[in-house]
Amino acid sequence: MKLNQSLEGKNVKITCIDGEVFTGIVSDYIFPDDNEPEGVAAIDIDNCPQKSGESVSFNENEIDDIKIIE
Repeated sequence: MKLNQSLEGKNVKITCIDGEVFTGIVSDYIFPDDNEPEGVAAIDIDNCPQKSGESVSFNENEIDDIKIIE
């Protein structure tokens, strides 16, 4: 799944390309043009239990899979 703005507010499970798994609520979608110097789409997730409830950012090229958790 490609990152897009419709993910904002959704509870997601992210599997990174290195195999790490994170869960949380997407708080922000960052357009590629606004993500400098990377130039790729990104998302921020909040309430990530794998990072002690902190916010975590992911660039699209770091994500292997993303699933919306109902």
